[in-house]
Amino acid sequence: MNIEKIIKFYFLLVMIVCSTVAVGSDRNTQTFMANVLGYNSVEHSVIEVDDRKIDFEISRNKDVLSVVPGATNVNMMKISFRTHDDQMLINGLKLKIFGVLSENIDKAILKSGEEILSEGNIENGYISFGNVGYKTDKNSEGLISIFLDVGENLKAGERIRLDLQDPKDIYMMVGGRNFDLKTSFPVKGKALSIVSLRGWIPGYTMPKNVVDRKK
Repeated sequence: MNIEKIIKFYFLLVMIVCSTVAVGSDRNTQTFMANVLGYNSVEHSVIEVDDRKIDFEISRNKDVLSVVPGATNVNMMKISFRTHDDQMLINGLKLKIFGVLSENIDKAILKSGEEILSEGNIENGYISFGNVGYKTDKNSEGLISIFLDVGENLKAGERIRLDLQDPKDIYMMVGGRNFDLKTSFPVKGKALSIVSLRGWIPGYTMPKNVVDRKK
């Protein structure tokens, strides 16, 4: 390779790197890449709510990766909030069910720590939590968790995911006024896999990070 070709190759490489950095810094591109790669698009981000800001994060218990049909009290996902300007009230939450039929989810509970905030209404492919009444003070982190009882009819290989489809799916108030999250929707939750345990095999040991049925 002569010197002219080396110089051309070097400048081409520099242009590609610069273009990738510039495009990747765009919020919409970041969201697209995050969704394609399977990561949550709003994790560790600050979301503007009109002229205010709210930290908003969806995460999953790292110790819960899979469930078996019929498992109960499954820690499906966590949602954390922090307002920088005023007190915040979460009074309603609606999540779209993906990957399984809604009739194969027996029960859904929204909790703050050990306190039950609301029992979900499961209907038409959604889980809706009403009359939540969860408050956080300014600069105080709020954390709510969703727990599921899953049905016996779930099949190995299916994956459960709960998504926020629309800004109206979180009914929140900041400083006594209604506000909508301004971010890219849908906001995808973290998926859990359905597995079938082969307990009949001699010497079989249950995999780690699997929620089994209560004995």
